[in-house]
Amino acid sequence: MANIEIIDSNVVYENPKPHVHSRHGFFPGLTRLPSGDLLALFVRAEAFESPNGTTYISRSTDSGKTWTLEGPLYDNSLVGFATSDSFKATLLRDGSLIAMGYRFHRFDPESGIGLEQTNGILPGDDLVSFSDDEGRSWSFPKVIPRTRPELLEISGPCIELTTGDLIAVAGLFSLPDGTNPSGQGGVVLRSSDKGRTWDDAVRFFQAPGKTITAWEPRICEMENSRLTVIFWAYDIYSKTHLPNQVVISEDDGRTWSNPLDTGHRAQAANLLYLGNDHLLTIQTHREEEVGIYVRLVDLTHGCWNVRAEKMIWGAHNDPVHTRGQKIVTLFKSLKVGQPSLLRLANGQLLASHWSIEDGQGKIRTHRLHVQV
Repeated sequence: MANIEIIDSNVVYENPKPHVHSRHGFFPGLTRLPSGDLLALFVRAEAFESPNGTTYISRSTDSGKTWTLEGPLYDNSLVGFATSDSFKATLLRDGSLIAMGYRFHRFDPESGIGLEQTNGILPGDDLVSFSDDEGRSWSFPKVIPRTRPELLEISGPCIELTTGDLIAVAGLFSLPDGTNPSGQGGVVLRSSDKGRTWDDAVRFFQAPGKTITAWEPRICEMENSRLTVIFWAYDIYSKTHLPNQVVISEDDGRTWSNPLDTGHRAQAANLLYLGNDHLLTIQTHREEEVGIYVRLVDLTHGCWNVRAEKMIWGAHNDPVHTRGQKIVTLFKSLKVGQPSLLRLANGQLLASHWSIEDGQGKIRTHRLHVQV
């Protein structure tokens, strides 16, 4: 019988001295290394939209039970102007690591990321960095050229396909003036040279009318060149959060299906392939029954059939009033997000996310056993 069991929960990062410094953890991404260590990249910042937010590294040598903070990914003061950034790492088959992400330009230290006057987003750059020593040192981030004027929201890690290509998916941030010249939707980035160069010509999603954007998309490879993307669907004109949508590619991400409505009124989400058309999803619910939910899904014949589900973290039904809010004002009230799933060496799974608890932004993990 399908079942999801929580084995234990741990903390990757919490501020050790909240009475001395304001330091919050947001936007985690976990990777299992060849040595058996686990690597976590996350943003440490004074506040959710703080100009001093940058990516930090934490490492676990005991399968995620305890973590050691190792410091920032790089010295962002060397950029030459103020920035805030976020990266996620991927282990490649040759043992090296690639981290992808983006940074915002923070010329005005009093400005948030979201510009309420225009409903726009600060300008920035898409970035890539590399490590050959299990994440102990990283190359200085390189800007990824793009063909669109909008900053690409590369908020998740890329994946390495069976073919050897690297694939990442991204949403489209609005320009600072609130416009989206490219329209709403989601973009595929592909590299055939291990991340040195990228092509962003393909879209995985563009809704009729171009009013629905694909925030925080996540991708996994299933089998036979089949890829699946789940994303947070938001109608920018009606200011409505739709249920998570899923699109499928049968040709390594070159063409994509029409969206499949999951029926789950969730926002940030992620997914992991378990084999035999089974996916494990992890989804952030912020409007009703607030919390992080894990679901075992059978995707046979392209149907969304939930076989088991479990709330693994709850906010005591403390809803964020997201309906009718502009995205730029929503940033101020978020309390949990960016969940992900990692397969451990012993077959167990490690779920991670950030959450605001007692006024502090923490990075949490939950060890799971899933019976398919």
